[in-house]
Amino acid sequence: MTAGAGRRALSALLPLALLAVSVRAYYVPGTYPAEFEIGEHIQVHVSTLTSFDTELPYEYYSSPFCKPAEGVKRIANTANPGTILEGIRIENSVYNFTMKVKQTAVKACPKGSYGPLSEKDVKTFKRLIDKHYRVNLILDNLPVTVYDLLDEKNEFLRPGFELGYKRDGKYYVNNHLVFNVLVYMTHGEYKAARETYAKSAALEAVDARRHRMLLGSHPIDSDSAAAAGRALNEDIAAGTHVPSSSGDAAGPAPELYYMVVGFEVSPCSIARKAGADIEDIVCGVDDDSHITPQEIKLGADIVYTYDVYWQDSKIKWASRWDAYLRMPGGKVHWFSIVNSLLVVLVMATIVGMILVRTVRRDLAKYEALVVDGGAPGGGGPEREEAGWKLVAGDVFRPPANPAMLAVQVGTGFQILATSLVTLVLAALGFLSPAARGALLTAGMVAFVLLAGLAGFAGVYAWGLMERSFNNWQGVAARMAVYYPGINFFIFTVLNMAIHHTGSTGAVPLGMYFSLVAAWFLVATPLTFLGGMIAVRMPILDWPVKTNQIPRHVPPPPLAASPSLLFLAAGVLPFGTMFIELYFAMTSLWLGYFYYLFGFVLLIGGLTCVINAEISVLCTYVQLCAEDYHWWWRSFHRGASVSLYIGLYALGFLASSMPSLTGFIAVFIYICYMSLFVLAFYYAMGALGFMSSLWFVYSIFKAVKAD
Repeated sequence: MTAGAGRRALSALLPLALLAVSVRAYYVPGTYPAEFEIGEHIQVHVSTLTSFDTELPYEYYSSPFCKPAEGVKRIANTANPGTILEGIRIENSVYNFTMKVKQTAVKACPKGSYGPLSEKDVKTFKRLIDKHYRVNLILDNLPVTVYDLLDEKNEFLRPGFELGYKRDGKYYVNNHLVFNVLVYMTHGEYKAARETYAKSAALEAVDARRHRMLLGSHPIDSDSAAAAGRALNEDIAAGTHVPSSSGDAAGPAPELYYMVVGFEVSPCSIARKAGADIEDIVCGVDDDSHITPQEIKLGADIVYTYDVYWQDSKIKWASRWDAYLRMPGGKVHWFSIVNSLLVVLVMATIVGMILVRTVRRDLAKYEALVVDGGAPGGGGPEREEAGWKLVAGDVFRPPANPAMLAVQVGTGFQILATSLVTLVLAALGFLSPAARGALLTAGMVAFVLLAGLAGFAGVYAWGLMERSFNNWQGVAARMAVYYPGINFFIFTVLNMAIHHTGSTGAVPLGMYFSLVAAWFLVATPLTFLGGMIAVRMPILDWPVKTNQIPRHVPPPPLAASPSLLFLAAGVLPFGTMFIELYFAMTSLWLGYFYYLFGFVLLIGGLTCVINAEISVLCTYVQLCAEDYHWWWRSFHRGASVSLYIGLYALGFLASSMPSLTGFIAVFIYICYMSLFVLAFYYAMGALGFMSSLWFVYSIFKAVKAD
């Protein structure tokens, strides 16, 4: 995956399942069915060069490749904040296809060849080949792959193909590409539907303009008539206005159309002489010893050529991404879900016993102590079992540094809400890989717009702990700066480190300052707005009064040791999610497609439930040990799962990414995984804190009632 793959981890705390929908109902923003006539020209687009050894993407034309005769042009409709941050640059190419027309030995370069290679070109080629860079091509929004799309044994599909290879100390470039395009035959139903829609929309627009002219308060003068005429001409030029049948001289549309449903390539290296006739050579077969490969050396002229073959397929347009999104271990995913459900049920039973049985029994014994002035058998056992009630006068005592705790709680709720919104949109199919950069864009937009939730939750938590909303503006200001500031600091340092490499992973200044503007002009005001709403809410009354003199906290037993509870609290939540975490990490860093958003949404929900149950249980154990300092510890115990995620990330780096080389590559991985772990820390910590707060309030409210 590119350096931008790590950025996807910032916006969505991991992804879930591709929903099955019919052909007519399928729709992903930014994509639509395209039908091509026989003989219609289709241009291949090029994307950035990527490597899983460096995580640094490079612009395609920064390498020694031929440029189109019309010049390099950026494909405008593929640019969005997500693609820019991921370092994706999609441009036109020299590869031009003709629908259903077989092409062999076609010269790609307008001048016939690229060369002679300079010393800089040779060094560039060798560096890219040493780092196993891959070329990424796109046809009708489908990425090229070297895998057989019809072979269901391929559990994973990687996009792109190797730029070249090294053999016996020499470097060779894959300068001949054999393309195989899978197509599905249609009868123009999609094109007809679009034309019908365009015609009806144009007629409605014209009628609306005429209606406004007739009902306007001013007479129609020459200027308004001219303006209306210009607007109508613009509609016609844009294709949104369809003339009536009497003035339409176009003949009937052809009956047969074809849709691109697969894009395969077989790259090979063939030494050809510049200016000579191109011999039709079949490469990619088992015995290619008769082919002389194109060596990369100073002064060499590289002749880039390609073949195009067309294969009819039964794959429908709505299913064309299925092969790319195929994931292995379907039974493993379901096993993980069943395992998580069992853990949830067991933990729910334990917590239920605490709430319904143990707490009620403690309340009964506590009442006996109050009524009878003592208990049979002495006070030792009764004191141990009634330990949590002995801290009633201190359990709601404000913690140390409540402002920082409130800031982290508010940040955690913002991250949780952002993750939920992003995953739901992804599970519904709106953030498909077909819409490049959509996942990251949606995550960033959701995070900025949900800053008001952070302000509300943080300021209200501050009010609960301090029993007033005095100086809430300071808490809101810290919240607006704290977590985004950490992200921007790491992001800035990383961007400076990447910038000198010339990689497209370095974010342009325009996008950088756009993010800063979104932070200060949108997120910060929304944070204060959320705080303003919170201060208008009544502060929840504690069920018991707080003593003026703090109670002494006795040394805890081993079972209630804060360190032990912290380490134990994160084990079960991590065990619930680590299987899906492996698949998600593989997608993020090893270049495979991942679209099991449904699984991740379900696993994420189960992880949150288990985390809340564990937090309640640990808080109960702590209170039974007569330790009332539960505020910060409940947050840390809820967040302890992030410790195991961090350790897992280091293990993944050592075991699954041994080819990751260079300081920059490792630095990229560590920075983005640190931000990912930090996001989990605040999200799960806030969840653990709120679960414990609800539990403590409930049990001591029951004490007051009795």
